[in-house]
Amino acid sequence: MKQEIQRAFSPLHASPHTLEEVLKMAATPKTPPKSGAKKNARTLLIAAALAAAFLTLTAFAVDYVLNHREIFFFDSLEALTEKQSADHPDSAVSCAVPGSAEENEELETPSQYVSRAMEKGLLGEETVLSQEKGTYAQDGWERRIIRSCEESFYGDVVTEYRTAAEYAEQIVVDGLLDWDLSFLAEQMTPMEGGQIVVLCRSREENELLWVKTHLGYIPQEGKRFSLSYEYNTFFDRGQEVQYILNSAYDRGEIYLTKDNVEVLMQEYDGQIWCSAANGYKSVNIYATGCTFEEMKQIVEQLDLRTILI
Repeated sequence: MKQEIQRAFSPLHASPHTLEEVLKMAATPKTPPKSGAKKNARTLLIAAALAAAFLTLTAFAVDYVLNHREIFFFDSLEALTEKQSADHPDSAVSCAVPGSAEENEELETPSQYVSRAMEKGLLGEETVLSQEKGTYAQDGWERRIIRSCEESFYGDVVTEYRTAAEYAEQIVVDGLLDWDLSFLAEQMTPMEGGQIVVLCRSREENELLWVKTHLGYIPQEGKRFSLSYEYNTFFDRGQEVQYILNSAYDRGEIYLTKDNVEVLMQEYDGQIWCSAANGYKSVNIYATGCTFEEMKQIVEQLDLRTILI
């Protein structure tokens, strides 16, 4: 069930050729990421189900300044398998690799993700309690749908789905998040219908269980930039180790921002994935049409330390 929930929440899924790509890429060494060491930070090990996920790696040892997940980089699939099997002898080896840019053109866009979430919800069989239209200036959203369900993992919950074009410039969740994203809206075109905030609360205690935001932008014609933030009280991002295969990427490194947040950055076939996590909070980016250096500049402006603490 946990894996099903992770898949439902992800706007990008792997191509059907993922396992073939693992073996093919492992046999074609590429320039490995910068040397490093083991890392402390918490991330969900996303298996071959996610093309965009933040993938598999070699003994790299740098302490996270903020994050708390363990990440290992590997130069061969054999080394990755050996290490993962030693760490988790009772579990199957899991290795994720990115799909090609051509394959990922068919993946769900931020606008499609928002449409799916608003139409069907994210937790399966949800009952609609209310549907409303409003104004961002007065209500903080343009459209809102409230649903309820008895979910096998989260229990009896109420989910609130909010959309507004203004979220591309700023996301506010009372007591949790006040994120200024105006620089992104200035540098890129916000994707029409591509902004959403979802909040899930326990029905009885009204306790906030998780928050998911997903935002879409267009850096240039035919390209995409998706930015996700998640706070989930059930998933501490440091619980599961991440194993990354160097040869699956054209480039990869752990980038330390000026405010001392470590970001896993990876590039393959003109696509870039970035992830940062701390405790129960995480930020993920998938982009095409941006260079590696441009992504570093964007990451610097995201104020990740404030968002993740």
